[in-house]
Amino acid sequence: MSNLKIETDPRGCRSLWLDRPAKRNALDEALLSDLLDAAIDTRMTPDLRLVVLRSTSPLFCAGADLNDWADITPAKAQRLSLLGAKAFQELADLPVPVVVVVEGAALGGGFELALAGDIRIATTQARFGFPEARLGNTPAWGGVPRLTKLCGVGTILDVLLTGDPINAERAERLGIVQRLCAPDDLDRTLMGLIDSLLSCDTTTQGYIKAMFGNPSVLIAAKEAALAGFTATREEASARKQAFLDSRRKA
Repeated sequence: MSNLKIETDPRGCRSLWLDRPAKRNALDEALLSDLLDAAIDTRMTPDLRLVVLRSTSPLFCAGADLNDWADITPAKAQRLSLLGAKAFQELADLPVPVVVVVEGAALGGGFELALAGDIRIATTQARFGFPEARLGNTPAWGGVPRLTKLCGVGTILDVLLTGDPINAERAERLGIVQRLCAPDDLDRTLMGLIDSLLSCDTTTQGYIKAMFGNPSVLIAAKEAALAGFTATREEASARKQAFLDSRRKA
C-alpha cells in the first residue's frame, strides 16, 4: 500500500495515513482499493480498539483523482463510484470508533471520506466542500446522505449548488467538526480524544455505533446481542450439554 501507510500501537489504535502528497492525496482507483482493503483487514484484526484516519502532509484530501475521471466510460465511472462507496461504507461500519483528522482541505471525495468517520478533529485552517457542480458531476461516495443527516437539506443544497467551501469555524457550528483546535494544538487534542475513547468499553462502543449505522449493521448488532444473551443462560447451557451427552452415548 504505497499511498496508504498503516501503523498500529500496543493499545490497539490503528492509524491510516493518506500518503500521496504529490497528488494532494487525490483518491485514484489504487488508493480507494487500499482503503477498502485496510477497512476489511481492520475488521478482521482482533484487539483493535479505534482507527485514526489522517494525512502525512498538511492537507487531508483534495478529492477524486481527476485523471481517472476526465475521459471515462460509463462502465468505469460506475465501477469507481461503487468502489469508493464500498470503501467508505466499510470504514463507517467498523465496530470501533473512527476518528478523522482534517488539516488543510477536505474537498469532494475527500470530504466524503471525512464524513465516513465518527468524530472529526480539524484545525482552524481546515476547509470542507463539494466543488462537483463546477466540474459537471455529482458526489457518489455516500457523502451527500451523511452530510444531510448531520446538517439538514438546506445546508447540503447550499454546499452542493454553489460549490463554495465551508471554513473550519462554520463546519464546527454545523456539526461537521466535533473538535476544533489551533494547528499547534492538534496533537494534544487528538491524544486527549484517543485517551477518552480508549477509557471506554469497546463492545459497548460498537453497539452505540450500530444504533446510528445502516439498518443491516443495526440488525446484525441486535442479533449478536440477543444470541449472546440467550446462549449464556443456564437453561441454554444445560440443554446443549444434554444434547452433547446424548451424542456420546449413541
